[in-house]
Amino acid sequence: MVEINLNNLPDMLGVEKKNKSWLKITLAIFLTLFVVVGVVFGGAAWYVQLYQNKIYSGVYAGHYHLGKMTRDDLNNFIETTNNRLAKEGLNLEAEVNGQKTAIKINTVSLGENSTELVNLDSYTLWQNAYTAGRTGNWAVRLFSPWYFMFNNQDLLVPVKTDWVNLLESLKYSLSKLVNAPRNAGVQITNFVTASYNVVPESSGLVFKYEDIISQIQNNLGELYLGNIAIRAQQFDPTIKTTDVVKAAENLPNFLSYGDIGLNYIDPQTKIRHDWNLPVSQYSAWLEVQPDENNLPIFVLSHEKIKTYLEGLRYLVDKIPLDAKFSIATGTADGKVKEFQASQTGLTLNVDKTLQNLSDAFKQRNYHSTEVIKTVSLVVDAAEPVVKTIDVNDLGIEDIIGAGYSTFKDSHNNRIKNIAHAVERLNGTLIKPGEIFSAIKYAGPFTAENGFLPEAVIKGTEIKNEIGGGMCQIGTTLFRMAMNSGMNITQRQNHSLVVGYYSDPVNGNPGTDAALYEPMLDLKFVNDTGSYLLLQTDIDYKKQQLTFTLWGKPDGRKGSYTHPLVKKWIPYGEQQDVKTDKVKPGVIKCQAPFKGAVASFIYTRVTPSGEQIDRVFDSYYRPLPKICMVGVDPATLCKPGETCETPPVANLDTLEPVPTISSPIAGTTTTN
Repeated sequence: MVEINLNNLPDMLGVEKKNKSWLKITLAIFLTLFVVVGVVFGGAAWYVQLYQNKIYSGVYAGHYHLGKMTRDDLNNFIETTNNRLAKEGLNLEAEVNGQKTAIKINTVSLGENSTELVNLDSYTLWQNAYTAGRTGNWAVRLFSPWYFMFNNQDLLVPVKTDWVNLLESLKYSLSKLVNAPRNAGVQITNFVTASYNVVPESSGLVFKYEDIISQIQNNLGELYLGNIAIRAQQFDPTIKTTDVVKAAENLPNFLSYGDIGLNYIDPQTKIRHDWNLPVSQYSAWLEVQPDENNLPIFVLSHEKIKTYLEGLRYLVDKIPLDAKFSIATGTADGKVKEFQASQTGLTLNVDKTLQNLSDAFKQRNYHSTEVIKTVSLVVDAAEPVVKTIDVNDLGIEDIIGAGYSTFKDSHNNRIKNIAHAVERLNGTLIKPGEIFSAIKYAGPFTAENGFLPEAVIKGTEIKNEIGGGMCQIGTTLFRMAMNSGMNITQRQNHSLVVGYYSDPVNGNPGTDAALYEPMLDLKFVNDTGSYLLLQTDIDYKKQQLTFTLWGKPDGRKGSYTHPLVKKWIPYGEQQDVKTDKVKPGVIKCQAPFKGAVASFIYTRVTPSGEQIDRVFDSYYRPLPKICMVGVDPATLCKPGETCETPPVANLDTLEPVPTISSPIAGTTTTN
């Protein structure tokens, strides 16, 4: 039998009651926290959803609140400001010796090719404003919008500046108010013999133009369009004639290092650009400055080299682009009707490039055995908000490879034919396992299909045929396919060496591909296991085609060597062909073509890592200068004989050629 001490019963019950009470409190606290967390997270999620496609509240540019603005709202706001800027210009208040002068700088240059000297960049501002609070881990993205409500996010509006023309405009307007002080300098009269003259120093007042441009950019970045106060400053020379003479002792050695190169490889298209700064050019940019040990040395003029680098910006700068993707309905091949690949924004970092270039030149003052001969442009990147992989379910996410060619100096109809084919190819979807055919997707090359006639070589004749110039398409596709690591199943070189298709590095023939319907085609296999998308671009200013292949990267790589010419074949003596196809008394000639035997190696690395080398050999037949001599049809043959037209050689691919017509009595020339 269990005995219970009744005297201890109240204490035992009290313990049980206390335990239950603590359990209730703990449960209540847990439930309260759960509700609070649920409300906070739910509220944050609701807030994020509420501002979908809008800028979060609390984001400012200058004193202007951008919160709740959509992309269209922001564009309208910035463009209104740009219109005001174009109308009112930049208003400077220049002070010289205590006297103030109002100066107005027009922000739109006049002339046939008018440009905007300064312009607010609404697209990049949208990128920066919309992504504010939308980057980082999930917690940051969830709670940053609430933080902005109590702590404003201040942004500077990106300002696009035509630095070169703005500098020129400022100098033109302000140089009238001051004299032209300077440090002592050097004027090289003969860079071969290192002969020079010393430009003596002088003191006076000067405007610091680079500082003024920075001030303009900062003011506009804060959306301030009021007067900008600037002041001329006293300039006392720090470099004297004796310093220049001392530095010039090293001038022969300095110039002996020769030219210096600049290069840039586009990270998206992989196209390489090279520039050469010859001694004859940079010798005019030299000035003397003290080094770290206070010794006078030669350096590059900051202003002049910056002006030069700004001139390269148009080849580098790209705005970041959000992806767009939609497939046309009702088309047999499911062509993409709207495609805008996401594009990482690129901006030439002029200041860092300038510093690297300056450092390379400083080495030349110290009798170094090894100096830098090439400097790479420094480029900054900005990622887009919406990437390509986010807007399609075909697995298309990035660039597989790209190819390019130039159509410089093409005839008008040739350019129109190329542009028409570019339009037809753009957006082509290539199915997994499909053999891509250039003729299938770009052709048929007929007048009914929008192609125009062009003067071409066919055999020994110059004649008009529909679709001249399509080999520009074939060549660009060929290079794109190789840079993408594709298996090329059909390619034929031209029968003649055509300048349009010379290698962009060494100028040799060999990497061309002919198109002539229906026999000569460019084909490759989509063996990636995913869809491929062909994107085409024609740049009329640069006279360049760029074809880009998009897909799902699988580790493959493709590259090819620059072609080598094993043998050049002389074109021989001129041939005159009497014909009634040219008006009597007129000679129509074509330029001669040297023949060549060329080859290059295409290297393809498969996803498994296997390397496959393939040699492409090309033979180009020589063709002499052929002149079509216009005669009376009756003189082509003797009486009683059958008149026949000149024989035509085997088929040549159609390519426009330069020709000129002239009377027989005159001197005939060819381009």
